[in-house]
Amino acid sequence: MIPHLLFTAHFALPIIFCQGEHILKPKLLFGKDALSMTFPYPLPRLPYSTGALEPNLNRATIMTHHDKIFASHADALNCTLQPYPALQKQPLPQLLLHPDRLPCAIREDVLEHGGAVYNHTLYFPSLAPARSTRPGAALAGAIDRCFGSMEDFLRALRHLSLSDQREGYTWLLSDRCGRLRLLFTPGQATALPLFPLLCLDLYRHAYALTYGNDRTAYVEAALPLINWEALSQRYKTVYTAQPPFPNP
Repeated sequence: MIPHLLFTAHFALPIIFCQGEHILKPKLLFGKDALSMTFPYPLPRLPYSTGALEPNLNRATIMTHHDKIFASHADALNCTLQPYPALQKQPLPQLLLHPDRLPCAIREDVLEHGGAVYNHTLYFPSLAPARSTRPGAALAGAIDRCFGSMEDFLRALRHLSLSDQREGYTWLLSDRCGRLRLLFTPGQATALPLFPLLCLDLYRHAYALTYGNDRTAYVEAALPLINWEALSQRYKTVYTAQPPFPNP
């Protein structure tokens, strides 16, 4: 089963750098903080050491991706919103879901840099040092129902991640009833309002220092790094809040 690709609008703007010390949180719950973040937007600490994902992703890749690219987007978003106290009080997803309510002068910057902050906050905890974990019972059952089997799910994930060579993200998402879907979003577009379980960064900067231009090698190397424990905890949040959907 190969889900269809759903594309959403995105904006490509130069990164704006705002010098200043980053706010570092010692620990972020997977995904929960991405839904409630408000200004000033933090640069979360990595949930593992920079070398923990080797050899799949080398230390230089993780350091550059987190400490420079993610940090620059967080800086730019904070600088963009600095003159707007009313917007600073709103959770980031609300800003991204309602761009029509943003001042025209900052709309594209908020979508670009805010989308990047949201996406990267979810990306890094989606990975963990390679280990033989499997989805929890609820998530495993949902994968079987929605994709046929784990093998079919991984096949669909590979296909979606490689079938469009634009930069963006591949997502495993849940709706409020626990139904799963895969989605590709180009650029820094987010998968809102669907509930994120897995976020895989497909920008070249996510893998170039390890694999050059070989996205296929990166995707294959990323699959063993999927943090199934965190994904299962996230899915449990949806599953316990709503009745499980019936078998087809």
